[in-house]
Amino acid sequence: MTTPLEQYDSCIEHYRNGNISEATAGLHKLTETAPDFALTYNALGALAKRDGKIDEAIKYAENYCKLAPTDPFGFTILSAYYIESGNRKLAEDAIAESIAIRIKQQQQL
Repeated sequence: MTTPLEQYDSCIEHYRNGNISEATAGLHKLTETAPDFALTYNALGALAKRDGKIDEAIKYAENYCKLAPTDPFGFTILSAYYIESGNRKLAEDAIAESIAIRIKQQQQL
């Protein structure tokens, strides 16, 4: 049996090979079999954004941030999606969270 990371890597390989629908289907399946595997939601958000589905991308990015609350990159991406959707306040909140995480991580070094 493969791990969630191996399944994720397989989906990304499908994407790189131009098999977008296969990659997307695999990622959706992974949300069912490993619902707490954060990277899946990050990838689905990027695919939704690519397809112009910003509200869907935001939901995936929010889920990623819930599952990976110490990853500043996730909040930066979420902020960018909020900006694109026109929600400046939430964009500012997300980027502020990203900065706060980075500062906390630097203080722990």
